[in-house]
Amino acid sequence: MPDIPRPSRPGVRAANAAAVLAVIRREGPLSRAAIGEHTGLSMPTVSRQVARLIELGLLREFPELVPAGAIGRPRVPIHLDDTLYAACGVHIGVSTVTYGLADLRGTLLDSEEIPTPGGSAEDVLAHIAGKVRAFLRRWPRRAVVGIGLASGGLVDAERGLLDHDRLGWHRVPAADLLRRATGYPVHLDGHVAAMANAELLFGWGPRVSSLLYFYAREVVGIALSVDGVLHRGPGGGGSIAHLPIGGDARCPCGDTGCLEVTVADRTIAETAARDGVVAEPDIRLVRDAARAGDPRATRLLTDRATALGRAVGLLRDALNPDRVVLGGQAITDPAERLPDLLHAFATTTTLPGTDIVSVTRFGPTLQATAACTGLLNRLFDHPLDLLDTVRPPNARPDHTARKASAR
Repeated sequence: MPDIPRPSRPGVRAANAAAVLAVIRREGPLSRAAIGEHTGLSMPTVSRQVARLIELGLLREFPELVPAGAIGRPRVPIHLDDTLYAACGVHIGVSTVTYGLADLRGTLLDSEEIPTPGGSAEDVLAHIAGKVRAFLRRWPRRAVVGIGLASGGLVDAERGLLDHDRLGWHRVPAADLLRRATGYPVHLDGHVAAMANAELLFGWGPRVSSLLYFYAREVVGIALSVDGVLHRGPGGGGSIAHLPIGGDARCPCGDTGCLEVTVADRTIAETAARDGVVAEPDIRLVRDAARAGDPRATRLLTDRATALGRAVGLLRDALNPDRVVLGGQAITDPAERLPDLLHAFATTTTLPGTDIVSVTRFGPTLQATAACTGLLNRLFDHPLDLLDTVRPPNARPDHTARKASAR
């Protein structure tokens, strides 16, 4: 049973509330009249929905933004109220677990990292839950709408199940385990899909009709969106782990030259240690050695960037998106290798225009921010449904009364 039931088909009022939120997120701050112009809703409908969303604590008026000297009844701008609600996110990586808290604008308020615990899935998730509970206690004035859980592996978001070979997890009810351990609603999603969703909500998504998101760190992955909707085929997202990119690194599948094993942090670090570039297989040591001028470390990172650039070029030609967004520490750290990636992309793609590639603006906060967006996306699409499950913060005793009066 999913932790957060799929919302029922929205009624007219619920759909109107979501439409008002969507246009304010995309274009705000806006006056009520401007909201009506953008949504096509009547002024009485806009006024009712704005009043309801203000009462719930999702929107507020910004009278200080009224132009000085305005004549007649001022059109007070409305924008998101980012002071009350927040979404927690947990990203489970092969070596690192990252968790954080983001407000309604996608701003990460705080985050922490811990090494991925060992042991059974149940023990690992219980340990993470304890850390998350302690973390959230530092934010008593925030009403947390739930926890977005993002991970690699094979994700069944409908049932909240996770298969992760690298962690030895098979059909683990990850969402339910984390929900029971924290008391919060939990939404499970693949980590690359979550990162792409962050771009759709707070990055390039609103500005282009199609977007290819490309991620690389310990694993590689892509997500494709068209008209603001992520494509989700059978079994979730597609895989580019075995894209034949060239090289002599042997993949667990038995072949050599598969993309993931060629560019993974672990492969680069182990190669550097074997060749005597660094004392132990740690990607951070390889980066430090390259920055110190070691030509062997520089060559390893340059070769990786070149392989990534070729992969991006091949995928761009196959899918032909309006925009390609790159994310993941294999791309962003070290940043000085980005020109090598872009050069390889430009010499690989056969389509016109090579200026469609951007690096995600989230940087090192990417994993935590992306995990948070699963709940934010549900809140924006179904604000009236999801808020029924939110526990008001202790510091805002009037909140429950406001919600009750708004229903």
